[in-house]
Amino acid sequence: MDKHETPRASAGDARLSLHSIGSLFSDSWELYKERWQVLVEIVLLPTLIVVLGYVLLSLGFPFSVLGGLIVLIGYIIFIFSMLPLVFSLHHTAGVDESYKATIGWFWPFVWITILETLAVMGGFIMLIVPGIWLGVALMFMTYVFVIERRRGVDALRQSKDYLKGYWWAIVGRVLLLGLMLLAAAIIIEIPVTIITGNAARVLVTMVLTLFFVPFSVIYHYIIFKNLRELKPELADAQTTKGTAFIKTSAIVGFAVPLVMVCALIIALGFGMFHNIKYSDRFAAPAGYGTQYPSPQQ
Repeated sequence: MDKHETPRASAGDARLSLHSIGSLFSDSWELYKERWQVLVEIVLLPTLIVVLGYVLLSLGFPFSVLGGLIVLIGYIIFIFSMLPLVFSLHHTAGVDESYKATIGWFWPFVWITILETLAVMGGFIMLIVPGIWLGVALMFMTYVFVIERRRGVDALRQSKDYLKGYWWAIVGRVLLLGLMLLAAAIIIEIPVTIITGNAARVLVTMVLTLFFVPFSVIYHYIIFKNLRELKPELADAQTTKGTAFIKTSAIVGFAVPLVMVCALIIALGFGMFHNIKYSDRFAAPAGYGTQYPSPQQ
C-alpha cells in the first residue's frame, strides 16, 4: 500500500463516521500549512494569466478582445491544474513531479470533464433537480480520476457511489466552505476597493485566489479521503452498475441542445427562404418606371 494511501477499515466499522465540520476545517488548515508553498506554486501561473486578462479587459477595445481570450485560457489552465494539485496532496510530491506525473492525463481528463458537464446539463434539462443532484454527486470525479486512476463514466459513477448516503452532509460542508470564502472575499475586497480603487482590488483578488483555491482543494480532498475510509469496498470495485442514469443524462445534455440548435438553423433558413420568395413575388417588373418619360424630360 502507498505510504500516503488512506488506511482501509473493514466495511461497517462503527468507529468511523463523517468528520465533523470543526475537525474538517482544522485538518484542512494543518495540511495547508504543511503543503501551501507547493500548492501555491502550482496555481500561480493560471492565476497570473487570469489577472493579466482582467487587466486588459479593463483597458477597453481592442485590448478587451485579447483580455477575454487570455481570461478564458487562464480558467482552462485552472481547471487542469487540479490534476497536479490533487496528485501533490495525495503523494506529497513537489511541483515538477506532480506536473510530470499528470501531463499525460490531459485528454482522458478532458473527456470525463465533458461527460460531467453533459450529465449535469442533462440533469438540469430534466426538471433542474436531477442536475443539482448530479452536480454534487459527481464533484469528486477529479479525485477519483487522479487517486484511483478511473476513466470516463466509471470515474463519475465512483464519485456518485462514494456520496451515496452522505449527499446532504456533503452539501452542507461544501456550502459552508463556499459561504465562508465568499464572506471573507467581500469583507476584504470592498474596503480595499473603496480606499484604493480597482487596481488594488485586482491584486487582492489574486492573493485571495492563491489561498482559496489550494485550501478548497485540500478541504475536498480530506472529505474524499474520509468517504474512502467509510466505503473501503469501493476502492477496488469493478462494476458498471449505477452508470445508466449518468449516461442517459449525458445523452440528454448532448442531444437536446443539438436538436435545438439544428431546429433554430432550420427555422432561420426557412424564414430567409420565405422572405426571399415574398420579396420576389411583390418585386416590380423589369423595366418598371422606365416606360414613360419623367415630367422633366
